[in-house]
Amino acid sequence: MSMRRLILCAVIQMSLAGACSPSQPSGDGAAGDGSDVVADGEVPAGPIPTIEGFTPLEDHNPDPRVVEVDLEARSSEVELRPGVMTRVWAYEGRVPGPLIQARVGDRVIVHFKNSLLAPTIVHWHGLRITDQMDGSPRLMHPFLPGTTFRYEFVVPDPGTYWYHAHSDSTQQIERGLYAPLVVHERNPPRFDRERLFVLDDVRLGSDGQIGAFNTSGPDIGRGRTGNVLLVNGSSRAVAGSTQRGALERWRIINAANARTMYVRVRGGSALVIGTDGGLIPTPYEFHELEVAAGQRYDLAVRADAAGDDDGGAPVLELVNNVPVFRADGTVDEQLFSLAQLRYEGAVVSRIEYTAPRVTLPSIEPASATERTLLLSGANTDAGVQFTINGRTGVGHHGPPADGGMYEPDERFVQGQPVRITVSANVSPEHPFHLHGQFFQVVERDGFPVVDEPGLKDVVLVRGRGTVTVLTYFENPGRWMYHCHISEHGDLGMMGEWEVLPAMMR
Repeated sequence: MSMRRLILCAVIQMSLAGACSPSQPSGDGAAGDGSDVVADGEVPAGPIPTIEGFTPLEDHNPDPRVVEVDLEARSSEVELRPGVMTRVWAYEGRVPGPLIQARVGDRVIVHFKNSLLAPTIVHWHGLRITDQMDGSPRLMHPFLPGTTFRYEFVVPDPGTYWYHAHSDSTQQIERGLYAPLVVHERNPPRFDRERLFVLDDVRLGSDGQIGAFNTSGPDIGRGRTGNVLLVNGSSRAVAGSTQRGALERWRIINAANARTMYVRVRGGSALVIGTDGGLIPTPYEFHELEVAAGQRYDLAVRADAAGDDDGGAPVLELVNNVPVFRADGTVDEQLFSLAQLRYEGAVVSRIEYTAPRVTLPSIEPASATERTLLLSGANTDAGVQFTINGRTGVGHHGPPADGGMYEPDERFVQGQPVRITVSANVSPEHPFHLHGQFFQVVERDGFPVVDEPGLKDVVLVRGRGTVTVLTYFENPGRWMYHCHISEHGDLGMMGEWEVLPAMMR
């Protein structure tokens, strides 16, 4: 039985006999109180929540279980800074691109057109779909200018995801080719509002245009960081209002090329309720949340500033702490506002958030296969090359010219538990991303981890540090793994594993 099915089996509200048999499709999400489970085990879909500030792409398909949209990548001009138009590459002319949303189990069809003057490809970050639809540059050649492609896949897991270019990622993500994708639970938890914050940074010149891309120096060693912080495509904080007592769901995506974001909530209280792989069984409090490039978090935010309307906090605020490193080795806090929501109106009745009663499976270390990955790099005659276990992925973008396939680094069998220890001896940090699978973080620097719960597809590996993750390789196919700092991945810090179907064991 798969890890996701084990999780679903622990949702006690779904007491219908046989709901978790091996033949039951996984990913239906948690039911409500059980009263809405119908005879065949199907959970009737509640309404899709409105996510404030984002208009989803229009669904052209009348089938309620199919989402069919058109998506075009093209050049455009957007206002990243007030009063200045910046030339970008964008999905549907917007940065970030338009929201795609569906319910868990829906079929998603995307009619993609490349109207850029450069080849590009779309990767559906975090989705456990088939490898033929994943948008991996190791399996697919980028789509040439003027060409089209039909992506089609079923979304098996609820959660907060995103899609982005995976061809020349260094430039294409920086130029604006990224957007959110939300897979709603079949019967979502109740909130007064839902909001989505897509975080990024961009390097703009004095003319307001995207700055030149360096091929050496810190932009390569650490990864390109910008001089302008963005939230939902603007350097201005998101403005809006809320009511005291309201419970809101905030979805956070870090779409930056390299920068780790450190976010806080002020003027209210917040719990982490979800990670890359969806809702977690035990929400937890935080003072500051570390969000590496590519990671996502869901928060339950209570607008409960102390005091009355006159004496309490005037706004509910999301802020980003940008560390400033001083010559003497000290670090200063520099806080930038990402969202400011004014408290307005009467106190609303309180909705209580109840976490899904799920249990993540545990595996004894002796029963898991052990693997190690060393993230490294060096200067070569061809310039800087990054490696994993001494191998570089440079030149392995797209299938070989003869139409064959590159050999994967290793093959595993579906359902095989594997403990992967990732270490780094170069650069300050590496957000390690595995396509098509989820994992759990179990150790850092040899010590058990208790404060990074949930399923993830990105984990931050600090320079000279180690992280051990546990995966079950539930999704058969060929799956890229790489550093999500775009420069590192593009310059070779990538590899590929093949997961064989269990029947081939």
